[in-house]
Amino acid sequence: MAGRRKKQENLTLEQQLEAVTNEIAECEAHLKELKEKKKTLNSQIEEKLKEELYRKVMKSGKNLDDVLAALSE
Repeated sequence: MAGRRKKQENLTLEQQLEAVTNEIAECEAHLKELKEKKKTLNSQIEEKLKEELYRKVMKSGKNLDDVLAALSE
């Protein structure tokens, strides 16, 4: 965003308010993008953990019922 702002002393109060409002809108849009990216990354991490758990269960040679029973105890 560097270099995009006009000098504040050359702007009227209304222009300054509009500039600040626009900057807030840009920040909110960027925040929304970041939150969506965070949500996607969390989902990917969760899926990776599920796959790893499944591979370990299969590698153990036990069936799913045995593993669930062991976890219930």
